Amino acid sequence: MIEKIIITYIYHSCYSVEIGDYFIIFDYYKGVLNIPEDKNVIFVASHGHSDHYTSEILKIPNMKNYTYILSSDIARLESDDNIIYIKENKLGMDQLKSLYNSKNVYLVDPYQFKEINIKGRKISIKTFGSTDEGISIILYIDGIEIFHAGDLNYWAWEDYDDKSVKKEYYAFIDQIEKIKNEPIDIAFFPVDYRLGENYYKGPKIFADTVKPQLMFPIHSGDHEKISLRFAREIKLKETVFRPIIDKGQKIIVDIKD
Repeated sequence: MIEKIIITYIYHSCYSVEIGDYFIIFDYYKGVLNIPEDKNVIFVASHGHSDHYTSEILKIPNMKNYTYILSSDIARLESDDNIIYIKENKLGMDQLKSLYNSKNVYLVDPYQFKEINIKGRKISIKTFGSTDEGISIILYIDGIEIFHAGDLNYWAWEDYDDKSVKKEYYAFIDQIEKIKNEPIDIAFFPVDYRLGENYYKGPKIFADTVKPQLMFPIHSGDHEKISLRFAREIKLKETVFRPIIDKGQKIIVDIKD
């Protein structure tokens, strides 16, 4: 049984989560990664936007040793964003799939459930939709449910008219209704400064409806301290919100019976 989880903020929407024998990296596109050699490494990419995914994570020689859970829209990226290198040869995603799909690359759509085998051990994944591109996702590992929202949020932009705001709201609520019965332990959810005074609406609705035990902010770029404002101004019903101050910040979560 695991005794602790080590969560490290990398940048923007990327965190690493060290849990038992696993080292999970969500939505990496830049920043400092310290990947341990003695862990089962899992890269998760919620969609192909350039602030959530880079083909750098697929470059040999390390790729064959890692597991990749990628939103299926990544396979449809323009070729310039979708080229990786094996020795001196360029391979697109379709060729990559034919080489590795059965072994360590999993392309997933919204609303799927999969069990995947990593070195003889099974973990489960469940995907949901987004209010932008790609998926949101839950990983079930060692009895812990970890949720990453990707670009799922209530995108209530301040310059939207009432009709557009309502459309965004109902699209968001539709997804929340699908997720709300999941007993999520750790959630990563957007707290986006670009939404102005509406920055808190999506994460508050998510937290108060889904009720994850612990929630971390994503999608803030170089404006991580917006999460300090959220922690100061917004009261959540049952969720503990942990603000982020800067890149490289580590949080240790003790697991108790």
